[in-house]
Parts: sequence; C-alpha cells; structure tokens
Amino acid sequence: MLLPNHYYIVILIIDVLRQTYSSIINMGIYFMTYVLGKAELLGTFSGAINLALIIGLAFLPALVAKHKGYYKLNFSGYVISALGRGVVVVGYIGSVPLMLVGTAIGAIGMSPWQGNLNALVAECSEHTFLKYGKRIDGTMYSCTSMGLKLGGGLGIAIVGWLLDLGGFDGQLAVQSQSCINMLHFMYLWLPMIINIIIVVLLTQLNVEKANEKLRAEKAIIKK
Repeated sequence: MLLPNHYYIVILIIDVLRQTYSSIINMGIYFMTYVLGKAELLGTFSGAINLALIIGLAFLPALVAKHKGYYKLNFSGYVISALGRGVVVVGYIGSVPLMLVGTAIGAIGMSPWQGNLNALVAECSEHTFLKYGKRIDGTMYSCTSMGLKLGGGLGIAIVGWLLDLGGFDGQLAVQSQSCINMLHFMYLWLPMIINIIIVVLLTQLNVEKANEKLRAEKAIIKK
C-alpha cells in the first residue's frame, strides 16, 4: 500500500534531494575559504538562511490559507528558491551582497515545504486510506525520517566525492584550478539544479486534488 502511492514516493525523493542540497550548502566553508577568500562569510550566509526561514515560516499559515492548500504554495516556493540560487550565480560575478540576497530568497522559497511536510504526509496517508480503506500513518512517517537520513548521508558523500574528483588538498593554502572549478559547480550551480529538479517533481504532487476526486467518487457510489 505504501509503494503504489506515487505521491508519497515523490515526497521521499524530494526529501532526499532537499537534504542533499543542505549538505552541499554546508560545504560553503570551502567556497568561502578558497574562492571568496573569507572563511568568516560562512557565518553571514548561514545567518541569512536561518533568518529567511524564520520569516517564511512565520507567514506560512496565512499563505496556506490564501493558496487554499499546499500544492501551489510549495511549487511557487521552489520556483522562487531556484530563482534565488540563480541570483547567487549572478552575484558571484562581482557582488557578495547580491549573493547574500539570493541566498535569503532561496531560503524563503524553501520554507513552505519545511513547514508543511508533515501535513503533506498526512494527505498522502489519507490518499492510501481512500483507495484501500486502511491507514498506515505510522509507516509513512517512519519512512519519511528514512528519506531525511538517506538524503543527509548521500549529501555528505556527494560533497566528499566531488571534492576528491576536483583534486582538493586540505594541506594547500591555494587550491588547484580544477578544484576551484569544482567548488564553483558545487556551490553556485548544483544547488540551483537540485531546486529545478524539485520544481519538476512538485508538478506531480497535487495529492489534495487527487483526494478530493476520490472523495467525490465515493460519494457518488454511496448515492
């Protein structure tokens, strides 16, 4: 009953990607140190992310009410997040403050998903109940935590693999050009690519509409 629910599978994949994204962003210390030349900037960028998430979560209840659900809100949020990471890429050309603004925009766009994930899992569980007449809420929530852990571990592994592929050497004060190029890809381009993939996946996550359709069908059958 769990696996045929493709909405739930989409949530798992997105969570793995989201945790991978977080691990890659956390490798920003390498980018700040060897590309921007200021390791202390990591604290500034991390602060911008956290502040943006707090602001986004504060307005989440009002936004859910306005959008009458989660589908459009999550989709719009990740479109904004992908654009924000695009601003980071543009800002790298010559404006650290613009990179900071793009980072904050990206975090705000991600806040709806972070705030309503459990509600989405509940909708997925309701979808299974409407189709099979049985509830597996506990199993779904347990498997969601698996997605978080898998994504976190995979993200850390990807960071290590890419750094090794780029030729990173922790003993060097100045890294090779191949390593710098890899750091550019990892911090500037890869987060944006992940967000774009999530946007595409979110087009397949209108579980609320699917549940409304199932309820309507059941009502017709009862009549």
